[in-house]
Amino acid sequence: LEARLLDLHARHGRKVVLIGWSLGGLYARELAKRQPQAVAKVITMGSPFSGSPRANNVWRAYQFITGHSVDAPPIEAELAVKPPVETVALWSANDGAIAPRCAAGRPGERDRAIAVRCTHMGFTYEPQVIHAVLSELEITR
Repeated sequence: LEARLLDLHARHGRKVVLIGWSLGGLYARELAKRQPQAVAKVITMGSPFSGSPRANNVWRAYQFITGHSVDAPPIEAELAVKPPVETVALWSANDGAIAPRCAAGRPGERDRAIAVRCTHMGFTYEPQVIHAVLSELEITR
């Protein structure tokens, strides 16, 4: 992912907006910390970057699938530390998988939090979410 980010940045001569859903949002935040010169903005959608990983409803499934504890991830990362670029968190009180407070974050962990109405899967198709992402892309131009 990091090589792809750097390739896109070099090829197009402009910073990239990283958009990540759920665990993908954690990847986006960590990539932005490692390569801030290549990132214009990070948009997370239902991503559990704040608080305890055990506050979410999917932590047991995560451990089963990955084979490691949520308390000991395979890479060193401080998930709540805000990347040094603009960071927007989309979150939903109706998510069902990720606790709203974990996806919304606290001041200092993101620049803005935007509440949307959707389930965890709905982040991928609900019109309100698509509109919010498009609005963020538009103001980044």
